[in-house]
Formats: sequence, C-alpha cells, structure tokens
Amino acid sequence: MALVDEFWTSIYNAFDPWRPLFGKELELYFVPRTDLPPENNPLYGMRVEFTESRLPLKILLTGHRGSGKTSALADLVNQLGEKFFVVWLDVERSTDIFNVNHVEVLFLMGVVAFKVAEAALEKKPDRALLDGMVDSLNTLVQEQTGKGEFKVDVDKILDSVVSFGLGLTAALPSPVTATMTGLALALKGVRFNLGLSEETVRKLEVKPKISEIVAKLNDLLAEIQQKADRQILFVVDGLDKVEVEQARTIFAESLVLREPLCHMVYTAPILLYYSADFSSARQLFTTYEFPNVRLYERGKRDELNPKGYELMRQVVYKRLRALELDPGDVIEEGALDSLIAKSGGVMRELVSLMRDACVKARLMGRARIDEEIAEKAIYSSRRKYAAGLSEPYFEELRKILELERPTGSEICDKLLQNLYVLGYSNYDLWFDVHPNVLPLVTGVE
Repeated sequence: MALVDEFWTSIYNAFDPWRPLFGKELELYFVPRTDLPPENNPLYGMRVEFTESRLPLKILLTGHRGSGKTSALADLVNQLGEKFFVVWLDVERSTDIFNVNHVEVLFLMGVVAFKVAEAALEKKPDRALLDGMVDSLNTLVQEQTGKGEFKVDVDKILDSVVSFGLGLTAALPSPVTATMTGLALALKGVRFNLGLSEETVRKLEVKPKISEIVAKLNDLLAEIQQKADRQILFVVDGLDKVEVEQARTIFAESLVLREPLCHMVYTAPILLYYSADFSSARQLFTTYEFPNVRLYERGKRDELNPKGYELMRQVVYKRLRALELDPGDVIEEGALDSLIAKSGGVMRELVSLMRDACVKARLMGRARIDEEIAEKAIYSSRRKYAAGLSEPYFEELRKILELERPTGSEICDKLLQNLYVLGYSNYDLWFDVHPNVLPLVTGVE
C-alpha cells in the first residue's frame, strides 16, 4: 500500500490546478495551443505585433478563468525574453483584487519596474525617480482625502509586491523556488491598497492631477529601457479576476492604463469581452481572446473535434511523462477521454479532474485510473457545481441552451464568470452549458 501511496502522491502534485506554469514547470508541462490555426492563435498574433511594432502596444487579453492564459503568457515571455526587458506584475496577489483601481495599478507598475530593474540590471535605476512618483501619489491622496498624514510605505510595497523579470532571483516561501529562464516569482502575504473610494479615484484621474504620476512613471520606464538597452514588455496579470463593473471603469471609462510608454499586456475578465462596454475598450486597446479548447462542433455535441481532444490528452501525457511514467500505466484511454469531455475544454478543469481522480484511486487502493474512478471524479465535480444552483439559475441555463448565446442578465453574467456557461470560437463565437453541468439541466447523462 505504501508504494501505491507514493505513486499517487507524485502524480497528485504534478496536477495542481491553481499553480500557473513558470520556470522548470513551464518547460516540463506546458502544451502549446496546436488546436488553433496560427491566424486564430492570440499568442501568435501578440508575438508578431510586439516584434513588428515600433510604437508601444497596449493589449487586452481576455478568456475564461482557468483557460490557461497565465501559462500561455509565460510561454510568450519565454520566447520574447531575449528581445525585450520583461516585467511581470501579479495584481491578484499584490492587491485587494476585488477593490483594486487603475490608479493603484499604475503606481504598482512603477514599483515593480524599479524592483525588477534594480535586481536584474548592472546599471541600477535611479531611486529618486521612484521616490518622486511616491511623493506625487502621497500629495494627490492627501489633497483629495484631507488626510494629511497619508504616506505610502514604498519599501514595504517593494518587499511584498508579486513580480518577476529578467535576472530577478527572489525566493518563494521555503522550500519552493520558481524560475523561468532567469525569471523568478516572489510571493508575499502583504497586499497593497490605498483605501480610496471610487469617487476619490475618479477625482485623482482628472488632469493634470494623475498626469504627474504618469509622467514620472514614464521617466522611470525610459531610464530602465535605456539602461537595459531594449524595450520593456510589461505584463499585468490578474485583472481578469476583477468584477465586471471594476473592469468597465479600468478599461472602458479610463485612459490611464494606455499611458505607460512601453509594450503592455493586461489580462481582462471574460465578461468585459461579452459585454457592450467592450466596444469602448476596443477603441483604447488591441484586444485578443484566449479561447477554451473546442471539443465538439457547434450544436453537434456528438461530432467530436479530434484536435481538441489530442491537445487535452497531451496536457495529461506531458505531466505524466515528466514523472517518467507511461500514461497508459496511469490512466485508461477511455477514462481520460471521459475526463476531457467533462472538462469543457477548460485547462484548469481537466487538471482538477485528474487530481481528484488520483485521490480517489489512492483511497480505493487502485494502481490505475479506470472508467469507474473517472466517473467518481466527474460526479464529485458536478456536485460542486450543483451546490451553487437554484431554480432561477436553472431557468437561465435552459434559456442559454435554447438561444446558444448569453441573455445579458445579471444571472447569466454570474454563470459565465463561474464556468457554468462556456464560450467557444470557430469562425464565430458561440456558447454552451458546461458539459458537466448539462446533465443537471437536462436530466440526461
């Protein structure tokens, strides 16, 4: 039994649905989106645009939670790392994500750029440029809130902000370390928040107030680019987790995040992409959608897409082979196909189903995942989805099944945000109920 436990422990840890792929794990586990033709692959498009454009680009990348955006962006950075000075800000782990605003993001960009450059470059950036930006923010907040004692502790923020960049080697909490071709990720527990109301933030953005901070950020970015002798490519990840109202303010109603004078990629929530407000964002940003993997054809659930299935198989195979295991010895082909089908083409869903199947196999004393174990993992996931549904949600799901598109209601937004409803791309955009939720709605397996 001990050998069985040890066997499943290594597999369990290889299938962590909440850990993006960086460094060695990116090399070992990442599977490129070969199911998409080059002209429809957002990463191909972004790579071409960044290498071709002489002017700073501002890109929004949207996609369902768990679709694999972060790992795909990490792979893009890996490809472009020799051409650009890469700076990555993880907003989700650096701020109060449900209250973050664009002024805080702008400020954190300056903090992160300085932190990465100071760690990575032989010629260090001038600390006075960062301090000047801090002074400007302190003054603005004091003026708008009447809190004369307000002061940002920038050293504390420098220590806690979650970032990585070329040449940065900061350790994760012991004993784990993540590296990516000389890039490293630092995770801390302190989250930055100015504690400002939405009304105050809007006042701060009125020119020339915010312009001073923007100007000082751009002075800092210019110096870093000069000392690095290459353009900055800045990735701001985690903004896809904000609520749609926040996203509307950040991306559709404000110009602030267009102001940094470097290439920018912002992840944005899928609800913004599906809302009418996205037309405003498209006027400000170049936009790309990172689609879920299409496993069947629109309106034809029995007409399977072999490229989609093969891609998802490789996601599992590559992790098992990295452990020097034969995938066929770990999971039956039919069992894996069942997990893929019920993942809905969402990367995190498949990884999560595999992890749960590992747990069930271990508890049952099995040395291989068969159809019975796969079904137990599928039903366990389905019960979790069922727990969040009441009759109004069932009614909405029935409407979406009939229309094959979102209804635009608040309930529909919640269903999209939480993966009960999934969007897919062929030559057009279409929607379906998550295949593991579908039996709850139709009563048919």
